Amino acid sequence: MKKILVLLVMILGLVVLFSGCVRWLEPEPGPGETEYQLEMTVEVAGQINTDDGIYYIVLDTDEDSADGPGDDISFWEDNFYYVKLDSMGFYFAQVKDDSESIFDGGSFSGNKLQVTIALSDLEDPNSVDINVLTTDLGNDTYDYLDNGYFTISTELGFKETEDDSPDDSGDGGVDYDIVNVTAEITTP
Repeated sequence: MKKILVLLVMILGLVVLFSGCVRWLEPEPGPGETEYQLEMTVEVAGQINTDDGIYYIVLDTDEDSADGPGDDISFWEDNFYYVKLDSMGFYFAQVKDDSESIFDGGSFSGNKLQVTIALSDLEDPNSVDINVLTTDLGNDTYDYLDNGYFTISTELGFKETEDDSPDDSGDGGVDYDIVNVTAEITTP
């Protein structure tokens, strides 16, 4: 009887041990781990205007800086994520999914657009290539960052600001003329 009781206690202990570990395999941070997030602010020369155009923040997480997100949406690769702001609100998607979901991590006011994304939503990369585009309603590009994109490390406290040339939004005008983009790795 004692042997059976000891065996049952050992089996129960193993079940508890393995069931506790399995839940830590999810993309969420385990106990004691900190969730990092990417906070971005985009500033335009005029006012954010979702009636006549679209604002995109595109993120490349493949950690190959040679092929970051360019200025033409039709050439974005499958591993690119983006946040889109249009007249219907904010949306988040990965290019390969071909479907957008409502994104509640964004806001805008005046000439600034702000977005916060958990790095776990980007599959916890070591670095992220970022580009910002403004387009007309047909996704023809008005403006994008001068250097095409910039790369940030996902280490806590990393912060980068990229300035963009003024008056280079073509027919888009000042509402779609990107002035600068700031990206920072923070915690909630």
